[in-house]
Amino acid sequence: MILLNFVYGIEMKPPVNKLPGFIAQIVKKTADLANVMDRDKQLVIISDRTEAEALQNYYQSKGVLEDVHPLIHLSQASECRLSFTDYGFFSQNNELYLYKEMIAWFMIIKGDHQQKEMALLQMEEHIICRDEQLFFVDRMHLELMQGIARAYNIELTFPSE
Repeated sequence: MILLNFVYGIEMKPPVNKLPGFIAQIVKKTADLANVMDRDKQLVIISDRTEAEALQNYYQSKGVLEDVHPLIHLSQASECRLSFTDYGFFSQNNELYLYKEMIAWFMIIKGDHQQKEMALLQMEEHIICRDEQLFFVDRMHLELMQGIARAYNIELTFPSE
């Protein structure tokens, strides 16, 4: 069973016309409210949903909340194409993350080996990343992947959270 690692990106908009003490207060309170696993510019990455919600509420109360992004944390072994940066990013710690709302994922579960290989050749230009047996594509290409699978008589599964 493949488990996806879902995390949360809480994005802070840069405080405008605020004193350095205000920013220091935000940084300290962020550390108090949540176990920050990673960062990317103004994005704080949290693995715990409750902590992410607490941080979101705090940033909102201070007027610095920009957005909240559900993310998928990929393994270092993931193979990503150049288009990856349209759907995700490399963090400050050089970790890979995909924006969950922009992508879909699937696994190939049935089919002749040669048919699977031929289907993957057709799918390749649309695959953003591959992490073990999981393939990530733009969510707008999901029907296309299903059509390719039907054409090559293979079966895909779409694991949920």
